[in-house]
Amino acid sequence: MIDFGVTLQEISGVAGSTTEAHASLENNQGLEVVGYSTDFTVPDGVTIAGIMGEDLVDGTERPDEGCTLVTPQRVECHTNATLGTTDNTTTIFEIELADDAAGVVGAATYSVTADEGGSETAEADVTVHEGVVDLEVAFDPLIGITAPPGADFEHTVRIRNVGNTAMAGASIDFQPGQGVTVTGVSATGLSGLELVDGTERPDEGCAVVDTHVECHTNATLAAPGTAEVTFQMRMPESAPSTGLGDTTVRVIGDNGGDGADATSVGLDVDLRMLDVTATPSVSGAAGDVVEIVVTARNNGVVPVTGRLAELAVPAGATITGVEGLDVLDEMTWVDEGCVQPTPQEASCLRLDSLAPGDVEEWTFQVRLDDDAPVGELGVAALHYEGYSEDYEAETVVTVTGAGDDTGGDGEELPDTGTSSTTVALAAMGLLLTGAVVALRARRA
Repeated sequence: MIDFGVTLQEISGVAGSTTEAHASLENNQGLEVVGYSTDFTVPDGVTIAGIMGEDLVDGTERPDEGCTLVTPQRVECHTNATLGTTDNTTTIFEIELADDAAGVVGAATYSVTADEGGSETAEADVTVHEGVVDLEVAFDPLIGITAPPGADFEHTVRIRNVGNTAMAGASIDFQPGQGVTVTGVSATGLSGLELVDGTERPDEGCAVVDTHVECHTNATLAAPGTAEVTFQMRMPESAPSTGLGDTTVRVIGDNGGDGADATSVGLDVDLRMLDVTATPSVSGAAGDVVEIVVTARNNGVVPVTGRLAELAVPAGATITGVEGLDVLDEMTWVDEGCVQPTPQEASCLRLDSLAPGDVEEWTFQVRLDDDAPVGELGVAALHYEGYSEDYEAETVVTVTGAGDDTGGDGEELPDTGTSSTTVALAAMGLLLTGAVVALRARRA
């Protein structure tokens, strides 16, 4: 009697699908197997669809050569071929799992009987899993996108089905960034995703609904399988800020599966968008009040919210006021205003928005001391901050002659404590620091 071995791998699949059963015959006993019969049976809830790479022979009885489907759940085969002393062979049976099958439905058997005697049988459970659509959705590229104002650009959404059953149709919701418009849609791996007229989600295609896009496709995405949907878009010409928020997408399969992703989108602009100048030079008699005017123009496409102007005048001059802004003389924080750590320095803050194309002025009143020497006193230095950028300017201050004792026609600042203790001066310095920190926090 000839001795040989048979194996049958575990069988599993999704209800309603076709799967495979791998059956092997191995001869390792030193004797040839000349001719043998094989039988393969499956339990209820499973039917045999065929044999990979082999045609079934018509009939209901075992043929002399080949295989026949005796019943939907049994195949009988015979061959006159010789299996060498160290040969092996594998047969792959294609089987179909019933739609209502679930769990372990029974055992499949694979039997081999040699014509010269000897028989072996192997069994394996048939397990039917619930069909699951599992979607992974991600933007490509994963990082945020920036583009110049008014520029056309595109962003691709990659959809992967990593479940165990095909996705049969899906809805897609796409929300672009603030002010961004969707101009087109294209897809690979999923059919029917183009822009169509309408203000509601179509049965097939994509429609712009308010500021977002709603799509639906009846196409199937296999498991495993990948599809890509590309949205063509256009940046706004202007915006409240360079950051336009997030672009978001969500995909929901008609028969299960839910995936989403989000990424940032923004305008690619030159942050140094302000044109800042100061009066080139001022002059007056001793005791006069002169004005240094700082002008800032927003040449960008987004508003600049929160600006800081700091002016330091040379010895022989003092800052007596800033037009339209209050000067603080105590440790109190207000949204807008100025602080003066010394009579020669003023730091002023505005927290409103300077719109694109708008111009603002800061008018600093500067009093020339009664005893200021005739000639050039020095340079008043301006430091200006807006949208995280620093700007500098200078104004030459000149005394043209001696003045009267009236002290000029300007209004003087409240007493800033220049004659008080060092502690008071330090307190005003802390207030200035707080103003700058608060501006930067609000700007961020």
